[in-house]
Amino acid sequence: MLDQKTIRRGFERAAAGFDAHDFLHREIRERLLERLQAFRMEPQIIADVGAGTGAALPALRQRFPDAQLLPIDLTAAMLRAGPDRMQAICADAARLPLADATIDLAFSNLMLHHCPDPPAVLAEIRRVLRVPGALLFTTFGPNSLLELGRAWATADHYSHICPFPDMHNIGDTLLQAGFAEPVIDSQVLTITYANIDKLIADLRQAGSTNATANRNPGLTGRGAGERFRLACAAQADADGRIPLTIDVVFGIAWTSAAAREGGPIEIPLERIARRRFKDV
Repeated sequence: MLDQKTIRRGFERAAAGFDAHDFLHREIRERLLERLQAFRMEPQIIADVGAGTGAALPALRQRFPDAQLLPIDLTAAMLRAGPDRMQAICADAARLPLADATIDLAFSNLMLHHCPDPPAVLAEIRRVLRVPGALLFTTFGPNSLLELGRAWATADHYSHICPFPDMHNIGDTLLQAGFAEPVIDSQVLTITYANIDKLIADLRQAGSTNATANRNPGLTGRGAGERFRLACAAQADADGRIPLTIDVVFGIAWTSAAAREGGPIEIPLERIARRRFKDV
């Protein structure tokens, strides 16, 4: 279980500068938005669950100009940093302040893995979706942050990286929540950094924090910190850059099989690939 208060504090600290450091969120958000090309439905109400500063709203508004947009986020500071704060809703995704069957499309980018109880969140999203309706989302998969996990394993005995579910478990959870015919695929991205300080700074400025139950309750000691740095450096590539693997799970699910119009959705093979890019 993750500590939700710690997660909220991490995003509160990052809110003011989040948009300047969200290159990873932006990259994945753009790929998720491309999936809207597969949609035939014209939603009346769209909820961006885990909206952050609302960076996805302009593209959603352009794609669905007649729809009402509801940005929802756990952190009020993130919502206040965005342009749509008048329509924003500050709420826990597992307890949405919406009546049953009130929205047509739920959009969620890189939110689910921050939730202490992802099955409860998916069940709650299913509750507020109409029939027909759909959920479009991304989350981190099990191979995310492998390099950091290996490095911390040599440094101390505390937990530092939360466990991320694989896409098969996510598909099963969607079915248990009442969704129909989920389509799940994954992409592996590799970011490389010139040094570990830039890597850690990017994670913090994007709101990431250690909210695992067995985390160190105090400060990391000098010895553990040095062991961590040496272990990261030992994983550097031939150019001396430190890699960071991001395993991204993409999902689409419907509230009923009949909601998916136009036949099966095809995911081109080139989208399911390993990509490398340097930090910006």
